[in-house]
Order: sequence, then structure tokens, then C-alpha cells
Amino acid sequence: MNAFLDLAERQIPATVKARRRAAETRRERAREKAFTERDAQFQTWQREHREQLDAALAGPYGEKLAALLGALESLTLETADALIQRAHADGWDAADGDTRFLVLRLIDAAIVRLRERAGLEPFADPMFDRPPDAFLTLRGVLR
Repeated sequence: MNAFLDLAERQIPATVKARRRAAETRRERAREKAFTERDAQFQTWQREHREQLDAALAGPYGEKLAALLGALESLTLETADALIQRAHADGWDAADGDTRFLVLRLIDAAIVRLRERAGLEPFADPMFDRPPDAFLTLRGVLR
């Protein structure tokens, strides 16, 4: 140990040490509370999105949406462009705004999972001189 730090520690009054411990305890409790609140918000977000998906599956686009979810499960980096043709064929561009947004969110999540499994960055927007990728093309279709 460092002799100077030992001397400094011995010279700090007990009351100061107690205040420091109390402050650290308060900071730790605040951190734990923030993490608990964040976890609760995340669980609420997940539940709401699941309810939205369940409602869409029970709605008029339910069969098409179920087929899309099956296609997203078998999606590969090579077949991502086929998703664009599927979106046109299924007529997602004619769906209501909430359904189009849900479809785009599901496709985005599938592409991110696929890219991460392949060891790539989750998002890779092409630069100005390259054509748009599958997600950007689908975003244009589903607007």
C-alpha cells in the first residue's frame, strides 16, 4: 500500500467517512431504481408490441402476416432482396399505416438479427454512390 494514502485515510474524521458511505449508498440505490424502472419499461414495451402483433394476426391481414413471419424465419443474407418482391406481391403497400409500420418493424428486426448472426453491423446504410439495400427499398415501398 501507499503510506501517504494510509496516513490520509487515518486523518479523515469518522463523520466524513460516514457521510461518504451514506452518499455512496444513496447513489447505489438510485442506480438500482433506474435499472428497475428501465426493465419495467422494456417489459411494457415488449408486451405492447406483442399485443399489437397478436391483434394484427387476428385481423384482416392475419394470413399474409403469418406467411411473412414464416418467410422472415428462413431469411438469409442472399434472400433478403426477395423480400422486396414478396412485399409487392402480398400488397403490403396497400395496407393501412399501422399495419405497414408493423410489417416494416418486423422486417427490420429480422434483418438486424440476421446481420448480427453473420457478424456484421446491425445497420449498414449504403453511401451516396451505392444503391439502397433491401430495408431502405422496403421502407420506400411501405411509406
